[in-house]
Amino acid sequence: MVDKKYQVFVSSTFRDLVEERQDTIRNILDLNHIPAGMELFPAADVEQLTYIKKVIDECDYYLLIVGGRYGSLDAEGISFTEREYDYAVETGKFVIAFVHGEPGAISVQNSDVKPKLAASLNAFREKVMSGRLVRQWTNRQDLQLAVLKSLMHSFTAYPQTGWIRGNAAANQETLEQANAALQENVRLRAELAKMRAEPTERFPDIADLDDEVVIRYSYKYKSSSGIRYPDTNAKFTWRELFLGLASNLSTPRTEGIILDALTMATEQKGERTPFRINSTDRATIKIQFIALGLISARVSKTTDGKMAEFLTLTERGQQVYISNKVVRKDKD
Repeated sequence: MVDKKYQVFVSSTFRDLVEERQDTIRNILDLNHIPAGMELFPAADVEQLTYIKKVIDECDYYLLIVGGRYGSLDAEGISFTEREYDYAVETGKFVIAFVHGEPGAISVQNSDVKPKLAASLNAFREKVMSGRLVRQWTNRQDLQLAVLKSLMHSFTAYPQTGWIRGNAAANQETLEQANAALQENVRLRAELAKMRAEPTERFPDIADLDDEVVIRYSYKYKSSSGIRYPDTNAKFTWRELFLGLASNLSTPRTEGIILDALTMATEQKGERTPFRINSTDRATIKIQFIALGLISARVSKTTDGKMAEFLTLTERGQQVYISNKVVRKDKD
């Protein structure tokens, strides 16, 4: 799997949370992801806020830390930190928020003592804590443990778009294309197997394996007057003929193998051993098993470079042969 890196925007007031921000950024780096924040350009005017919004747009997660200060205000009396938060929520960023659980215990130098600022901070706290799961913290150590756990959980449970190296992206794209081609190949093979498994749909009245057929052939007969080849015939089921044929088709063979199949069938039934099979009946046997989807025929080169037709078992043919030859448990 491609190593994906997430970009996390760290938002908070600046001067009162310098150490907490540094710890958070270090945790993000330790997890092999990318921190983003305005360490060098803290939000102080509209132009910088516009730039910050662009940075937030490029991030996968928005991480907010709320301490004891409301922060610098814009012309409308709203802190730039709250503006960042509102924009992250408005644009659908995944928000991870940490709010100080004991604001009254924060030192005066890190708190807003003016009533108006304190009221704005309380309102902002309530906004952040309503409608979402928020972790509270009381000291620097608690905060960093909470940050680490929350980030690891969010990366696993709520994965975002993330970033990957350009060469890794190319490899991933190739991998996805290969996988798509493989899935398509599997689908087509399944459809082909289904078509092969249901050949009788094309021939609704075709004889099945348990139907009988009369095969004409000649046999070798020795007498005092010499050797003769009289004609005869015998009745077989298509299954008897197929099992004799399939037992000799572990590798592709020419249609002469049909005579061997007939020989096996006659031996099992106690009939005369064939010397030559009737050419019409030989062709009928081949066509019947092709129509039943049990064998296939293809033209290929022989060992001496000539062209010949070779017969092979299909997947369905293999299944039928194995099903008929497998040894089963006694029912007693």
